[in-house]
Amino acid sequence: MLRFSLFGVPVSIHFSFLLVAAFGLPVYRGWGIAAWTVAVFVAVLLHESGHAFTARAFGASPVSITLFAFGGFTSWSNSRDLGPGRRFVISAAGSAVGIAAGLAVIGIGRMGLLADLPDLALVFLQSFVWAGLVWGILNWIPILPLDGGHMLQHALEAIVPKRAPSIARVVSVIAGVVVVAVAWRYEQRFLAIFVAMITFMGLREGRSERPPAHPPQERTGGESPDQEPPAFPI
Repeated sequence: MLRFSLFGVPVSIHFSFLLVAAFGLPVYRGWGIAAWTVAVFVAVLLHESGHAFTARAFGASPVSITLFAFGGFTSWSNSRDLGPGRRFVISAAGSAVGIAAGLAVIGIGRMGLLADLPDLALVFLQSFVWAGLVWGILNWIPILPLDGGHMLQHALEAIVPKRAPSIARVVSVIAGVVVVAVAWRYEQRFLAIFVAMITFMGLREGRSERPPAHPPQERTGGESPDQEPPAFPI
């Protein structure tokens, strides 16, 4: 596992992150695969940095980022009580950063400033936009354990704190079924299967929750960095 620090936030990269290269195979070859993989790495790291630096700005410590398999997760612990409003913002920040970066690249492209770039650079930017913008939007769908599922639960915690987890799970299942049905209808088989497994994982994790014996470690899309990463990262 590769480790480094990003402005004081520890970052770990699991060897399984290289599996993202496989998703570029239907479209790219040779160096195009490398450009795709690097672009996804940058986009996912940017997404997780949005979570990490927002959490740190709200006083959470320690904060860490782990990248693995097809994505990543941010782990953070409360240094003081964070209300549902701030937890909502932390959950939303990752996709917000990715969407903003993707829109910025699109805007620069429409201004004609990218027309003379080499083909490999264009592959990188196109891949970055897909990984940052498209995945950022999908991540806001209210399905646990996607960011949208956490955002919904935190919003509910401000209204009905005791029922928030159970309501969020019900909405998560309904949203998951709808997305799977639509994806299957439009022959997006991989997306349908992926969302189905994500939805099942969120339901299973919700049912296995137990009241903590000590102040909990807050997480966005994953487990503690000291544990093996889950099969489907966010």
